[in-house]
Amino acid sequence: MSIKTMNEMIRKHVKAISLSILGILSAAIIPIWQIYFVEQPDVHIEITEIRRINSSDFKVPLSTDELQLLKPYLDEDLFYTFDKNGNRADKINYPEFSIETINAAFNKAKMDIKNITETKSILSKHIATINKYLNPKDKAHLLIEFRVGEIKDWSLRNYIDDDEARYYEKQVLRITRDYADMHFQKGKGAPINTDALNFLLSDVKEDLIEVISENEIRVEKLRDNIQAIDTQITKLKKEQRDIYSFFDVSVVATNNGRASASLRPVALLRVNISKDNYVNLKLDMDDYQDQSNLPEGSTKILHYQSKILHDIPSEDRIMVNTFWGSTGRASVLSLDTKQNIYISNTIAFADNSNQKVMFDKLKESANSL
Repeated sequence: MSIKTMNEMIRKHVKAISLSILGILSAAIIPIWQIYFVEQPDVHIEITEIRRINSSDFKVPLSTDELQLLKPYLDEDLFYTFDKNGNRADKINYPEFSIETINAAFNKAKMDIKNITETKSILSKHIATINKYLNPKDKAHLLIEFRVGEIKDWSLRNYIDDDEARYYEKQVLRITRDYADMHFQKGKGAPINTDALNFLLSDVKEDLIEVISENEIRVEKLRDNIQAIDTQITKLKKEQRDIYSFFDVSVVATNNGRASASLRPVALLRVNISKDNYVNLKLDMDDYQDQSNLPEGSTKILHYQSKILHDIPSEDRIMVNTFWGSTGRASVLSLDTKQNIYISNTIAFADNSNQKVMFDKLKESANSL
């Protein structure tokens, strides 16, 4: 076939050939377009909350004479180890307590100061009742009629050792209701060992008198040292916040694209004061295995946590404590498995700051109703 003939055939079928070429090109270009331009993730992230959380691992001993005054207000179990069956075992030589536990004991101590007069009045009434039972001339309070219900009503465990309070109740029950040791006579009730009951109630009375005396001494010491205790606990709280706290950052991640995205477990919290005055904190995603994948058209709430401040360089720690709650502005940068970087909104570096912004917007809308 000559070249002339071929040219004539091409001219006759130029339209069909063009359409074929366009079809081939379209078949090749459209998938490429879909892959690189259409079927792509479109991820947006927004910080909704930054919380500063005190580490529960921070514990301190009662290392000063003032803090030692709080010892009676701490749960006795905190001074012991426990075996695998949950039974109290060895006493701890150098016990340490969380700041929350020490502060709760301090609140109890302050309440004790307020209630000392009422407590003394209650215990004095119990002592007066015991005196009536111990007085053989008091016919309205016969010792033979004393029963365990009355001693239980006194709630002794609120004032003396639990084990001792239980012992007293058990002994009263044994004296007044241990039928096996009683000798019954026809037509008469079983005799009660009133001598034993007399001694027992006398012991209870002595304990309550001792409690009143110890309370007065203890509360007097508390009154003299209450300001020093408050100052020391405030100092410990500051140490915990400045050194033994971490940040929990809540982020809403939305994928508006037509392909899924998988976020890396690591993110960065950038806190800025000015262009050259900033600090970067490494964040780790909670529950990474279940939360990192963002299917197309999905939204997830992600939680990230920083290291405890004790574990970051001291220079960064100083800057974090300086920026927190002041003029610091924070944003989050995250990364997916394809090395795409996503940058969040910027909010104040403070607790619940973004919630306040959202609430203010709602108030503005409410005002227009």
